[in-house]
Order: sequence, then C-alpha cells, then structure tokens
Amino acid sequence: MKRFLGTGLIALTFGLVLVMSPGICRAQDGESTPELAKNWTLRVGPYFVGSEAASRKIGNVAFSGMVERQVYTGNQYDITVGIGYNGWDTVYSIPVMVNLIAHKDNLRYGGGAGYSFGKRASGTGTDGAAAMLLVGYDLVHGPNPISADLRYYFISGSNSELNGYSLTLGMKF
Repeated sequence: MKRFLGTGLIALTFGLVLVMSPGICRAQDGESTPELAKNWTLRVGPYFVGSEAASRKIGNVAFSGMVERQVYTGNQYDITVGIGYNGWDTVYSIPVMVNLIAHKDNLRYGGGAGYSFGKRASGTGTDGAAAMLLVGYDLVHGPNPISADLRYYFISGSNSELNGYSLTLGMKF
C-alpha cells in the first residue's frame, strides 16, 4: 500500500506538470523558439511488473515515465526518440528507444527498439537490447495533443525480469 501511495503521488505530480506545461510552452512559442525545443512528449503512468521476482521486491505496480521527441512526421506514421524509466526504487530499467508510431484516425500502434540499462531484483546491474510494442489512442487534438498508450517492454539481459506493461498518458508540447 505504501508503494502504491508513493506511485500515486509521483503520478499526481507529473499530472500537474502536464496540466501546467502548455501555458509555459505557449509563452515560449514564436519566432525565437529553437527547433530542438519543439515536438516533445512527456508520458507518465503506472508500470505493471511482469516477473514474480521483481514484484516481490517492489510490488506489482511501479512507475513509468518517458520523454520522447518526434523527429519525423508523416501522413501515416511518426518516428520518435526517447528515454524512459520503468520500475521503482531498487528494480528498474532505463530504455533509450527509437519508435515507429503509425496512426489511423485516432488509433496509434507501433513499436520501438533500443538499449536499456537497469537493476535487477538481486541488486545486480544489467544492460541489453530493448524492444517495445504499443497500442494507443489520441484523446485530445490541438496545440497540445494528449494520448493514452499501452506499451509492453521486452528487456534483454535480465531473464525477462524487467519486462512489463506501461499504461501512460502523454502530452505533446
């Protein structure tokens, strides 16, 4: 229960940041906004631990957060690069990913590949290839679109210990 409350407080904090960020970002819009400051998405939500060893150590529900930048925008798909955090306290993975996200109407789907660094339930560090599958939905359109994604992470080098689902809300700014 204590871990769940901690996760809830972190999610609430990031939720407030999401709500407040459009005003801050709009204040920065204009001719002087550099290209690198555009097309960022902040994603936060719960991470559902997929292994018994990790869930014994940190619980069944942990934290998932990711910062992504859209580097290509197409009519049918986008390409993003990002870094995230999935886990809690002593068991976590930090995936660095390149993602291909197709979209049709409000539906989003795709996958990603990259590399992950982390720590296993035994306390040992780990690193290896990472892959991700996603399905999502665009909830709000406009200057700061909001989407919901269900993502499954495959983290190699950890005997599937760091694999799991994330259910995140993301706001683009």
